[in-house]
Amino acid sequence: MANPLVRRNFLFVLTALTLVAVFVGAVPLGPYLMANPLWFSLFWCVSFLFVVFVLVLAVYDLTRVRRDHRRRVRELEKDLAVAAADAREMARQHAEDLKREGGKSSH
Repeated sequence: MANPLVRRNFLFVLTALTLVAVFVGAVPLGPYLMANPLWFSLFWCVSFLFVVFVLVLAVYDLTRVRRDHRRRVRELEKDLAVAAADAREMARQHAEDLKREGGKSSH
């Protein structure tokens, strides 16, 4: 998922569904699940897998954000270096122009 908006929306929806599933398993289905150990184990294993998946997606999102940030910082540093070189060149030309104008006015 290259698009951060899609990635975050997917993560949000998956987190919300996981929270709803945990609530439903604990409150309305709680007595039924506790009466049937197989269903109890299956339900909570699936819930656990959803939680692990949400955590993996969150870590992936974090690494993508950090990588994108580093890339943007490098681009800004390059742009700043170009701008600084341009400014130095403009200052040098301006100093030369002032020297030439100063030399002309003294004669």
